[in-house]
Amino acid sequence: MSKVVAGIDIGGTKTLIGLVDREGHILASQQFPTNIHDDPTIHIGKCIESVRSCMKKISIDDQSLLGIGVNVPGLADPKNGILIHAPYAGWKNVPVKQYLQEEWRTIPIRIANDVNSCALGELIFGRGRDFQSFLWVTISTGIGGGIIIDRNILEGEHFIAGEIGHLVVEWDNGNLCGCGNRGCLEAHASGTAIAKMAEKENLLQATAKNVAELAYTGNETALHIYRKAGEYIGRAFSYAANVLNPGAIIIGGGVSLSFDLLEPHIRKTFQSAVIDDTNKNIPILRTALGYEAALIGAASLIYANER
Repeated sequence: MSKVVAGIDIGGTKTLIGLVDREGHILASQQFPTNIHDDPTIHIGKCIESVRSCMKKISIDDQSLLGIGVNVPGLADPKNGILIHAPYAGWKNVPVKQYLQEEWRTIPIRIANDVNSCALGELIFGRGRDFQSFLWVTISTGIGGGIIIDRNILEGEHFIAGEIGHLVVEWDNGNLCGCGNRGCLEAHASGTAIAKMAEKENLLQATAKNVAELAYTGNETALHIYRKAGEYIGRAFSYAANVLNPGAIIIGGGVSLSFDLLEPHIRKTFQSAVIDDTNKNIPILRTALGYEAALIGAASLIYANER
């Protein structure tokens, strides 16, 4: 068997582990809950056990590992392999790479912010292959962005480039965002925001998925909620397009499963707000990688060096 990459995706509710080949196929995978109250060293230990278990499933040893890629939530320092800050108590300045190197001393290990990893995965294995530059946007519990310029990730001076979720899209009566500001895209169009809008409209058991299911039945309230979310997303995309002029905008995350509900409203608002006819024709696409985008993205941190 040719060499494979171990991908680790540490999410807010669950952690995914998988072995990914050079074609982007997941050969073995596991998942377990992310306990945000765990000491990070305990959590990394669980990740190591899961990687070992996946390796056993396909009967490989360390000689078959090309490297290990790790997605982390929050702010990461890819150069030094450190999780600077995650939205969990005690998860600050965690030397993720160092902990993993205690188990795998000679194998390349790279970490990155999860959204940047997804963008990289789309570049290597998904629809991003057709573009030199594009904007990746994850729309899920929150909203984040990854910027590809000349087929490389733009990280920014302090590793926080791409925070499209905190572009202000509502000025008159903006919702309070987790960042402390009002009117951010994340506070108006994330899965969490869609659920909150539904609760205000007295829709029972409100989740973004449930609201989408209602919208597909023709429920006017649910359709209105997705229309508003799409308009806010289109507004934010127009800001990004005016600054970056990307070849495409590619959407992933759980809310992207309802892309057909959002897309007409995203496109209409986007085209009315961009400043150049060229930008009006920028493709707005849904990821080709689906729910596997994060795990494939983690593996792409290693495969990117082989391009």
